[in-house]
Amino acid sequence: MDTLRPREFDEIAALEQPSIVASMWRYRWLVALIVALFIGLGLAFQAYVPAAYRATAEMTVEDPRTSSLADALGLGAINSNPARYVADQVGILQASEVEAKASELVDEWRELAETDPEALNDNASIAWLAADPSQVVGMSIPLSEFHANTSISSDRESNRIEIGFSADTPERARVGANAIVEAYREVRTAELRETANTTLTRIREEQDALQTTLAQLRFDIEQIQLSDETRASLLQEFEDDLARFGQLQDRLDELDPDSEAADTVRQQLDDLLQDFQTFEVIDRIQQRDANLQALQVQQDQVINELADLNTQANSIIISVNLQGAGITSASAAALPLTTSGSGPARILAAAIVLGLAVSAAITYFLASRRRAFGSRTLPELVLNAPLLAEVPDFTLEGIKSSLPVTQAPTSASAEAFRFAAAAVDIRASAAGAKSLMMVSATLASGKTTAAANTAIAAAREGLRVLVIDADFGNQELTSLFLGEEQPAAGITEVVAGLVPLDQAVRQVVVTDDRSLYLLWRGRQPVEAANFFRTEDTQRFFTEVKDQFDLVIIDGPPLLQVAYASTLVRYVDAVVAIVAHNSRVGELEEVADRLHFIETPAIGYIYTKAPLRAEMTASEGSMKDILGLGGESAGRTPAGAGSRIRRARRNGEQ
Repeated sequence: MDTLRPREFDEIAALEQPSIVASMWRYRWLVALIVALFIGLGLAFQAYVPAAYRATAEMTVEDPRTSSLADALGLGAINSNPARYVADQVGILQASEVEAKASELVDEWRELAETDPEALNDNASIAWLAADPSQVVGMSIPLSEFHANTSISSDRESNRIEIGFSADTPERARVGANAIVEAYREVRTAELRETANTTLTRIREEQDALQTTLAQLRFDIEQIQLSDETRASLLQEFEDDLARFGQLQDRLDELDPDSEAADTVRQQLDDLLQDFQTFEVIDRIQQRDANLQALQVQQDQVINELADLNTQANSIIISVNLQGAGITSASAAALPLTTSGSGPARILAAAIVLGLAVSAAITYFLASRRRAFGSRTLPELVLNAPLLAEVPDFTLEGIKSSLPVTQAPTSASAEAFRFAAAAVDIRASAAGAKSLMMVSATLASGKTTAAANTAIAAAREGLRVLVIDADFGNQELTSLFLGEEQPAAGITEVVAGLVPLDQAVRQVVVTDDRSLYLLWRGRQPVEAANFFRTEDTQRFFTEVKDQFDLVIIDGPPLLQVAYASTLVRYVDAVVAIVAHNSRVGELEEVADRLHFIETPAIGYIYTKAPLRAEMTASEGSMKDILGLGGESAGRTPAGAGSRIRRARRNGEQ
């Protein structure tokens, strides 16, 4: 029977999944609440969280491939990638060992500042750490603060590393950043010294083994040279030098490698090594005796190996002293003059952005779970029935009455109900339906208001209309027409045979010569569900159609009151009332219920819709349309201009 327009893909998509903007507009009060909440939290954060100062120190670490110490220790192949080396140093700077050392250093500087102020001024490291060394007096930075407030970053294009530290005062920030650098220096120096000492220990073990071999060779050579006094004298001199070499080596092990005495001993060892190589007598002895020559060759090899080991040990000691922690340059952190935290403007902007993001996610989730109609054409996809009329929200036109057809006849809302009455007449006639029921899923959809205004509009068109208030729990339709007045009889008395229909109905004047008829629930005490299931009630709804052109029944919400389904069975067709932004799922249930009852929907009225500009386009000539004519015809009625402007603004939005 119905010929509906094609379903557009965009409309189906909108029905199935709302957009983020539409979701936020639908829940705009929730959006406003969330944004306001985030603004409040941001301002509270600004007020209660102390401002943070951030100081930054810089240092450049040495590429291990260019380090002489790395070659001496055999580390060149391991740390062949300088970029990886820098990343490793960043990891060391972030290690708890460095942070703990930095905290210890601050405590040491504080104790020194409090116990020996004069030494404080002479301490070069403290002068480097703070512009005014006395700033460390009373200062303490625990390990947890270093762990939470230290940031390390590196430059991919160079070996530069930035060390940042945040604190509640600029002095603490500067000292904290510089303490990390100094702690890294000490930790790395200790690690390199430990590695160097391990290598030196291995070298000394090799030297001891070579000394044992050299002593055995010396003994063998001595046995051959006992018969030659000259050679014996030379041998004695060689032995004395060799003994002196051993003594100096032992003494060097006991001395501090960085002391001047150690440098003197190393110089004496170098002199003895040169003496060993200048004994010309050894060459003569080698030429005379093959066995002695072989022993002398072995002895020379051992002496050369000892010399190489000694040179390697000296190189390691010197490299450790020169290279230190592998820091080629370092810049102390300056005293920060401004806080690193955001000001009120940034806090406000961040709060608004974050609030909008969170509200977008929440509203989109709610809209996805609770799909709603945002357009007058979308309910058609659910009901498979056409749109009869789009009724704007009364408040957008400044209408306070629930009956704009009589109280505001020139309004867009009144015209919308006249459209509804005309469409209902056309659709009902085509379907052969004389009794209609206004149905809605739940309360607050505007069902009763739509029934009353559509009935008035139909009556003004000359139809003999009966309106039955069958919502026994809420006689709102009767209140719209009669106010507090209650007729003497109603449907309960008519069905019971106590009063004839023509005496029970109340005539409601809609124009000077037009009226509609109202039948309320009555005064008989009945149980609604049982009352509407009786055969007498069913017969009443069948017979009443013969006395009127159109019977409009206002019943309870279809999904909330059980006997509403019984009423639907007694009518020829229904008109669905769908409110703007009402739930899609609820209308889907209504459609399923109507399909189950096998009562067709001839269409739907879309209520509480936004006021569009085109709804008010003919408002100026409405007086002629309504037969009110006169001098005012063709002019905009009082108050209509503001409604048109307001409608246009809503349309633009």
